[in-house]
Amino acid sequence: MIYVSIDIETTGLDNENTQTLSIGLVVEDTNNLKPFDELPKLEIAIIRERIEGEIFALNMNKELISDILSYKIAKTPEAKAEIVEKTGREYLYEEDVTRRIFHFLYDHKALDGGPDTFNPLYQNRVVEVINGKTYPALTSKMKPYYFNGAGKNFANFDNKFLERLPRWKQVLKARGRTIDPSILFVDWKNDEAIPGLSLCKERAKMDPHVTHNAIDDAMDIVKLLRTQYA
Repeated sequence: MIYVSIDIETTGLDNENTQTLSIGLVVEDTNNLKPFDELPKLEIAIIRERIEGEIFALNMNKELISDILSYKIAKTPEAKAEIVEKTGREYLYEEDVTRRIFHFLYDHKALDGGPDTFNPLYQNRVVEVINGKTYPALTSKMKPYYFNGAGKNFANFDNKFLERLPRWKQVLKARGRTIDPSILFVDWKNDEAIPGLSLCKERAKMDPHVTHNAIDDAMDIVKLLRTQYA
């Protein structure tokens, strides 16, 4: 199975009134396991003219917000490239995020109708060529491509924010059954609720520290799930 571990950082918990700041994605193929540092990964920070949210979340993400500001006001392409190299993120405006993620997932065969085939059920055979690679064009008549989503509470939190991104619901759709590692680490006799990411990591004999960095947290999900199939 190929699945996509996704984590986001936001300016709050309310997906109707707060914003997505960054998105981290890691592609895992359970039939072709790679070292963690070789897994396909992508982290995007979203450039905004205005950032609004809840005080706690804004404070927790103050370094990320500072990086976004630094990139936004950088005067030269060289200065922007330096920030990208230093942080390991791409910096995109919100309207460009869905297209970039679509191309990333398509490149790594994480979508129905991936690079080896054009499935007429999911796209209309109109293509575009970008940096020598051919992709289905994002048109008004296309149907969404499906992917297997994984994450801590992905279905009820992350995915609701992602669906608010421009064109996301038209282009990408997480399958209804998503993968949450929490259920694997429940203490059914003593827990009063499903464990959080830190407790899951502790029970998996991992460092329980959670960085609240999107790509780190997405990778933690893969590491937790690998305890079951590696």
